[in-house]
Formats: sequence, structure tokens, C-alpha cells
Amino acid sequence: MTSGRAAILTNYVSVALEVGLDPYRILADTGVSPSQLRNPEERLPRGVIASILERSAMEANCPQFGMLIAERRDLSSLGPVSLVVQQQETLEDAIRVLIRYQHLLGDLLTFHLEVEGDSAIVRTQIVSNIDFVPRQAHEAVAAILSRAFTEVGGQAWKPECLHFMHGAPRSLEVHHRVLGCPVIFGSDVNGVVYNREALQARNPGYRSNLAAYANSYFEAQFPSAPPLTETDRTRRGLYLLLASGNASIESVARQIGISPRTLQRRLETEGTGFSAVLNGVRRELVVRHLLNNVQSVATVGEMLGYASPAAFTRWFTSEFGMSPSAWRRSAHDDPPSPPSPPPEDAPPPAGVAGINAPHP
Repeated sequence: MTSGRAAILTNYVSVALEVGLDPYRILADTGVSPSQLRNPEERLPRGVIASILERSAMEANCPQFGMLIAERRDLSSLGPVSLVVQQQETLEDAIRVLIRYQHLLGDLLTFHLEVEGDSAIVRTQIVSNIDFVPRQAHEAVAAILSRAFTEVGGQAWKPECLHFMHGAPRSLEVHHRVLGCPVIFGSDVNGVVYNREALQARNPGYRSNLAAYANSYFEAQFPSAPPLTETDRTRRGLYLLLASGNASIESVARQIGISPRTLQRRLETEGTGFSAVLNGVRRELVVRHLLNNVQSVATVGEMLGYASPAAFTRWFTSEFGMSPSAWRRSAHDDPPSPPSPPPEDAPPPAGVAGINAPHP
């Protein structure tokens, strides 16, 4: 079961009250007690956090809700990870240590650093089977991360820009105030972009003796990542790689650190296969992408790894019983309703096991 730290909702009640909401009603509707928010390490299941943020933004007609949440957060929002992040010598070191210990933030999110040419991006993705666009959660997470790194490294660790896959709100005043950098909407990725020079910028508070102590203490006091099944590791890799059009078994195996043959063998031992896992992730992501209504249907197909619109349409029709264009029209013809997280006993999404994805 995917979960996330309640820390992201620490100041939820006060922000909700400011925008005219009854936060206690929304929390009750999603099965969360206000007392749970008083413990930042409390784990909330599945898409509860994303659901609360999205529903609040919708009911308050406040598309900046995630940014208002992030504006009140600082480095401590990362919990114990903040202790070791602030002792890293460079921004790249800090990002990599965050990725190493991301399991302490919950298994709802996954992060990945990609460096290409003069730029680098920290990709973020929500790994959960939700049937809505989690725009508020993505914005809050990216803003909290960028602000936390800037708090440690100063202006040298400030991002160049932030990318979001969803569309832009009517006003960007709050976004610019909270982030202090450009924001690009309708992108093919969610993430925080830095230039290569910033990656090597030195932490002004870095002290080698303190860093060595912090790293060794952290290793001793906090558990390493719990072992994931090969299916879970493949799913997390696919969530990040699909948008780049590089979701082959070779690229996923390379990210995991094993050979494609070994990956396929381990997946088969768990009763599935690469094509089945790929199909399941495609089914989950295609719903978000089509509901997003920013990218064209052809672009959505490309983001899911299909070489042609016809191949994408054939796959979608076989899975959903209608063309992606028709599905999108029917979805947007219905009036929007507040999202709710999947039930605790929800079955795994179709396609995770036993169904082979067609090859584009």
C-alpha cells in the first residue's frame, strides 16, 4: 500500500480556513483525523494526501492551494532527511542523498535526477493508481523541495525553473511569489530544473567534519530502504521513464542496476512480466494524461511510448472500449466532482499482471 508522510499537510487546517473551507469536513470525508496531522511522521494511505489537496483547491476555487501549503514549509518539512541534506557539500550531493533516502518520505513519491548537457532535472512522480490529475500534490512537493534546497545553499542552489504537466492557472502571482523562478506548464515532465553549474555549487554551511558525522550517524540511526519487489521497482522506473519515451526493458533494467534478462526472470518469478507491468502503468497514467486536457491525444500516445497515434488508439480501444478522443470527450462532458482516494481494499489496477501490452 502506497503511503506518504502527513508532514505535507501540517499546516493544512490553517490554509484551508484562510481560503474559506471547512477543513474538518474534508478530513472527515477522506477518513483522516486532525490528530494525525499533528504528527509529521504519520503515514497516510494511498492517494489521500493528493485527494485532500485536489478537493480543497476545487471546492475553494483556489488553483494555488498547493503553493500556499508549500509557502509555509521549510527544510524541516523533509523530516529526518533534512539533517543529512543540509550537511552535503554540493547541490548534487544533496539531491542524491534525498533520492537515496526518499523511502523515509513515504513510498507515494519517487524522485530521479537526470543530467543532460548543461541542465539537470529532478523528476518527480506520484506512484499511485488515482483517477484524477494530482496537480496540487505535484506543485506542493516540487515547491517544498526547491525551497528546502535554496534554504541550505542560498541563491546558488536556486532552480532555473519548475515544470508541470498540467495546465497553468489564470494567475501565476502566488507561484512566482513562492518559487521566485519561472514555471512552465503543459510540459512532458514534472520536476525541478537546475543548470549544471548549480549542481556543483558549494554549500556555504558545509563542514567536512560535521558532514562525516552526520552521514555516519544517519546511516546508523535510520533504516535503509525496505526491499521492494521487482514489480514495484519496475513500476517506479516506468513512472519516471515513460514520459521521456525511454521505457524499454533495457532502460528500466539499467536504472535498477541489473541486466534485462535478470529483470525479466525476476518478474516471472513474481508471476508477471515486463509487458504486463508496462501495460498496468500505461493504464494508470493514460487516465491522468487524458483528464489533464493539456496535451493532444497524439502527444499522450508519445508520452506512453507509442510510435504512432494509430498504435496508441488500438491499444487504448482494446483496454477501455472506445477511442482516447471519445473517452476524453465523455470525461469532460461530466461535471467535475471532488476526487476521493481509492478504498483501502481496492484491487490492483488492471494490467499489472497477466495482460501483455501490445508493442507499438
